[in-house]
Amino acid sequence: MTPRSGHVLLLGASAGWMLPTQWLTRFERIDAWDIDPWAGPLFGWRHGSRLRAAGVQWSYHQGDALAQLPALLKAHPDAAVFFDNLLGQLRFHAQAGPQGVAQVEQRLAVLRTQLTGREWGSIHDLLSGPAFGPSAPQAMRKRRIKPGASASADPWLHKLLPSGPWLDHLTSAVFPVGTAVNDIAWPFKPGYWHWLQAAWVEPPGHKISP
Repeated sequence: MTPRSGHVLLLGASAGWMLPTQWLTRFERIDAWDIDPWAGPLFGWRHGSRLRAAGVQWSYHQGDALAQLPALLKAHPDAAVFFDNLLGQLRFHAQAGPQGVAQVEQRLAVLRTQLTGREWGSIHDLLSGPAFGPSAPQAMRKRRIKPGASASADPWLHKLLPSGPWLDHLTSAVFPVGTAVNDIAWPFKPGYWHWLQAAWVEPPGHKISP
């Protein structure tokens, strides 16, 4: 993922466990948010010394970044946005049943509209569930988002030997059609895997090599 902007709004960052420090040093300035009061100190412990050595200015803010998103986008019109393992968690904060699913899908649809014309990216859960795939380093593939594809029927998923129903994190339509994505098979714990997606969405007039 190759950003153009020198400034990034890092949302749901936690300690940045899933982000390589080397990637973060691509930026000149980082503003990170998380609701957890311990997230900032842990982020500093994990990434702080190397960011400072690279000359990256960074600040950590406690709060609900999604609730503040319209104001943040207005305050930082030239900043890129990155959702760090955040969007796939939204369904856990919705009520159970079809109405809750519809609320999450609507919230993500609004989010896509808010980000129109913006440089942004995300890493998030697509599906998760029990499987008996080999305990090996993360398997990854590159592809482009196609319309109408069923993730649960994807042969790539079935290579993990799923052994029961998988949870749909409702993020299959987060990235625009045509976006180059990395699919990542992550052995979360023995017998349980997550299918992650990571991608960087190109702003208008700027082409990024897949």
